[in-house]
Amino acid sequence: MSFQLQRYPSNEKPNPILEPRKEIEWEGKAVFNPTIIKDGEIFRMLYRTYPSKLEMAASRLKRPGFYFKNQISYIGYAESEDGINFERRELPFISPDTDYDRYGCEDPRMTKLGDIFYITYTAINDPIEDREHRPNVRIALASTKDFKSVTKHGIIGPSMRSKAAALFPEPVNGGKIALLLTISPDSTTSRVSVRYYDSMDQVSHSSFEEWDKYLEQDKIVLQTEWWLHRGPEVGAVPIKTEKGWLLIFSGESMSDTWTITAALLDAEKPDQLIARVPGYLLQAVASYERNGLVPNVTFPEGAVIVGDDLYVYYGAADTVIGLATCKLKDLLDYLEKCKK
Repeated sequence: MSFQLQRYPSNEKPNPILEPRKEIEWEGKAVFNPTIIKDGEIFRMLYRTYPSKLEMAASRLKRPGFYFKNQISYIGYAESEDGINFERRELPFISPDTDYDRYGCEDPRMTKLGDIFYITYTAINDPIEDREHRPNVRIALASTKDFKSVTKHGIIGPSMRSKAAALFPEPVNGGKIALLLTISPDSTTSRVSVRYYDSMDQVSHSSFEEWDKYLEQDKIVLQTEWWLHRGPEVGAVPIKTEKGWLLIFSGESMSDTWTITAALLDAEKPDQLIARVPGYLLQAVASYERNGLVPNVTFPEGAVIVGDDLYVYYGAADTVIGLATCKLKDLLDYLEKCKK
């Protein structure tokens, strides 16, 4: 029993849908890890970039590809009428310009609550390549109403290493706001948890002490075995379906590869796992997935329903953006068969 996503435009001749614009300095080296929201008839995309000044540095045994100098991410904006052909802006939408994100605004995830688009992203405060001063890798929040201006709200996650957070697009658990996040990412103790809040004000003003109390007994959704190389990581913003919350995420791994997989969470209490795919829906096979700044990466960060189809947008080799699709009903039926 297996299920696979289909690359755009076909598995036989796949192509990325977005590549770096070499003439644009802030995204001249890479565009990847996109978040997508379908706002009426418009597909709105935020995506991570690397600037042209990114330089290769010495390789390390504990990481595929290379470490880099000037590894400072920006977040760009693009929009589309068909979800495939996107028009981009000349300037970044979110730039690294505060003390907590001056060395990187990474991996955005976008959720609309009311008339506000909330954007979680990973904030880096010191150079990644600095071996003496380990940078803080934490969750930050921004918001916009019109994609013309953006407001930063600061760090909203715990003080410990954490990233890949996504707000659920509607209240759950008796009217609570829910935040899905990855704790201790890129490690054998990596886990995906859910935290509930009474309001967005509480989300943006939760103290590190409150986080420490939560982490003493966090609501774990997905975790891994101690002997694996890396645990699971939040992918796209969860999607509400008739079967529950569909979560497209990055699966755990025994090696330096990143795959796309899926799980189903309870509609009312999404900290409860209903089913998950035993393996992956997509792995790095195409040349643009296997070769790039970080090889063998298919990292999902956007997923939307388009008619009867599910569109999954992903970063490929940390260099370009790919698209893979399936029939939503077929995936839900497959997850139904995967129940414990």
